[in-house]
Amino acid sequence: MGDASHLDATEQALRQDARRNRDAVIAAAIRILAADPEASMRQIAAESGVARITVYRHFPTREHLIRALIDLVVEEERAVVTTAITPDATATEVFGRLGPGIIRVGERYRFLDNRSGSVTDAPLRHPAADEPLLIWLTKSAERGELHTDLTPEWMYAMIHGLGRAANEEVLVGRRTADEAGQLLARTLTHTFVADRDGSATGPG
Repeated sequence: MGDASHLDATEQALRQDARRNRDAVIAAAIRILAADPEASMRQIAAESGVARITVYRHFPTREHLIRALIDLVVEEERAVVTTAITPDATATEVFGRLGPGIIRVGERYRFLDNRSGSVTDAPLRHPAADEPLLIWLTKSAERGELHTDLTPEWMYAMIHGLGRAANEEVLVGRRTADEAGQLLARTLTHTFVADRDGSATGPG
């Protein structure tokens, strides 16, 4: 029994160590690639403080590392959505939180924007039925808070498109991140929130 417990503790320690190493490489990649999107795995390994052989054990190629970063973007975008959607929040309040949140994630991972396919291949571009934002859009439309002449799937796609356009405004220097976040929130609100009677206010 004692030997089994010792082995379990050792295995758990090894897993924790592996997780710390992986997290260190991810954090280093975000720092390095933000300054130089073409930085090599050698540079990232040196910045992480993790032995290069261990880095390659977690990420055999640079593309494996980039894919892990894209997965992290998806996780953070979902976190923005779940944080914005609180039980008593109105649609206007939710969009007011989503706008700045989308820009914050875009700012953090700006270095991925120039990679072909990095966004269009992301899972959020092809949402599953249980995607939190799609669920919220569906329920809000059913409650009459959003325009009933727009499907939840269409609104979902347009939110992602508008978010990308807003981040582009920051990238080219036409807006600060704060300005873009607020303007995106207002755009989402004006575009999707229905009048009190549930009717659309846009052009017929």
